[in-house]
Amino acid sequence: MSTRAAEFHANQWQGVFYLTGGGISLLAELLETPGASQSVLDAQVPYAIGALTDLLGQEPEQACSSTTARQLAMAAYERAQALGNRELFGLGCTASLATGRIKKGQHRAHWAVQTASDTFTFSATYDSDRSGEEYALSNHIWQSLQQYMGNHPDQKVDPGVTQMHASATPSLQKLLNPEPFSHCFGHPVCSLLFPGSFNPIHEGHKEMLRVAQALTGLEGAFELAIKNADKPSLDYLTLKERQADLHGASLWLTNTPTFDGKAQLFPGATFIVGVDTLERIGQLRFYQNNADQFDRALACFEQQDTLFLVFGRQQDSKFKTLEDLQLPHTLRQRCTGVPQDKYQNNISSTQIRQQQRRQNRSSDH
Repeated sequence: MSTRAAEFHANQWQGVFYLTGGGISLLAELLETPGASQSVLDAQVPYAIGALTDLLGQEPEQACSSTTARQLAMAAYERAQALGNRELFGLGCTASLATGRIKKGQHRAHWAVQTASDTFTFSATYDSDRSGEEYALSNHIWQSLQQYMGNHPDQKVDPGVTQMHASATPSLQKLLNPEPFSHCFGHPVCSLLFPGSFNPIHEGHKEMLRVAQALTGLEGAFELAIKNADKPSLDYLTLKERQADLHGASLWLTNTPTFDGKAQLFPGATFIVGVDTLERIGQLRFYQNNADQFDRALACFEQQDTLFLVFGRQQDSKFKTLEDLQLPHTLRQRCTGVPQDKYQNNISSTQIRQQQRRQNRSSDH
C-alpha cells in the first residue's frame, strides 16, 4: 500500500485525472491503494488522438504541450464539477517519453492542476529509458500534488521542473459557474464590444476596434468568453496571458459563448464581428439544427436591441462582405457593413500560431 496515496485519499480533495503519454504509474498507485473512491472521481487515458480530441472538443494543435495539459486539466475539473461534492480538482498530463522508436526533439512532459481558485502548470524534460522517465514523471506529479493539495505544504517540487501559477479572485471564480457572469478589466464600457478568442491578439484586432470606434463614435472594449459549448473553459493562466497581451485595453471576461447570451448580458450593445462569425450566427446548423433555438436567438437580438458591425474578410480569392451573405431578414436589418476601403487586413491568429509552432519545433532540434 502506498503511504502517500493513502494520505491523499484521506484529504478533502476529489478529482478527475486525464493522462496521456506518461504518468500512468501515478494513477495505478492511486487506484491500488484502498480509499481511492474517496478522492478519484474519474480517470481516463486518452492515448489515441481521437480520444484526446473527444475530451478537448477539437484536435490539439500540439499533443504534448503546456497548453494541452491545461486544457486537459480544465476538462477534468469541469467533469469533477459534475461528479463531486467536496474540494474539486482536475489533473491533466501529456508526455512524450522514451519508447521503442526514435523520437524527434526532447523527451518531455507537461502537467497541470485546475481548482476553483487556481491554475498550476509544470513542465520537465527527461533523458533516460522508459521506466526511468515514467518513474521520474510520476514522482514529479506526486510532488506537485503534495505541495499544493496534500498534507505536505513544505514538499518542494524538483528544481528541474518549470512551474507557473495563476490564482483567481472570488469574482473571477464565478466565471466557472453555470450562471451568466461578466467581469471587466479596465474602463467598464459595454456599448461597443469586440468578442473573440484573441489567441493571440494581433494588430488586425486592434485596427478593427479603432475603425469601429471611429465609425460609431462609441468607446469600445474587447470581450473574451472563457466558456465554449464544445471545448473546456479557459484556465486562469490563459486569461492572465491574454489580458497581458491587450496592454491595458478594456477587457470584459464572460462565461457566455453564444451571441444571444452576450446580448442578454449587454443590452443595447453593438458587437464587432467578421462576416464568417455573422454567417454562423445566421445559420440554423450552428444551433444544432434546432429551429426553436434559432428563432429564440433572433428574437433575443430584437428584444435586447442588439446590433452588429460587420467587417469583411478575405476568403480564398474573394473579399467577402456583409452584402455577400444570405441572412434572415430580422438579423440582416440589425447589421451594418464596414466599407472595404475602411478596413482590409488579412492577419490571422491561426497563421501566427502556426508560425510560432514552426519556430518552436526548429528550436527543439
